[in-house]
Amino acid sequence: MEQFYFVSFENTNSAMEAEDYLKENSFNVTVIPTPREITQSCGISIRFNASGIETIKEILHSGNISIKGIYKFITDNEKRAIEKIG
Repeated sequence: MEQFYFVSFENTNSAMEAEDYLKENSFNVTVIPTPREITQSCGISIRFNASGIETIKEILHSGNISIKGIYKFITDNEKRAIEKIG
């Protein structure tokens, strides 16, 4: 079973800005394609571990970075589940 969290954005520019901002604040984040369950259009999201979720929310809010949502992604063998948590 794999589990992680990700943030989706209104546009690519916001995602890239958020990546830089979070890395400047010492977060280990990775840019990933936004899962098809969230949007059918091309898009990128930022993946992160659960341990930093509250701080990441605060940092993105304080940086005035516009987000679409924060999600929890769980995959177990062939099954995928995505839950919006913020």
